Amino acid sequence: MTKTIRHAVAKAIDDRPPDQFLDAAGEACGTVTPVIKQSLSTLQPGQLLEVLTHDPATRAGVPAWCRLTGHVLVETRVEEGRRTRFWIRKVPQPTQPT
Repeated sequence: MTKTIRHAVAKAIDDRPPDQFLDAAGEACGTVTPVIKQSLSTLQPGQLLEVLTHDPATRAGVPAWCRLTGHVLVETRVEEGRRTRFWIRKVPQPTQPT
């Protein structure tokens, strides 16, 4: 069963593919956000990063990191088993150092 959460502060993702895909399936929650930061650094503001994780703790960690940095968490999709996908839109200047 897939559970999708569209976050109220963001527009829903459109039909175009994300600008970049990050497979962070082997990363623990504590190492996912530095990898996301590195991936976002290669994108322009407004571009979309899709992240795949397998650590259920990221379901709390990634949204918290987005709130702290100001990057926009567009959507969270909880998939079968431990899989979770996040769509994050890069902002021009994060509110705090990422």
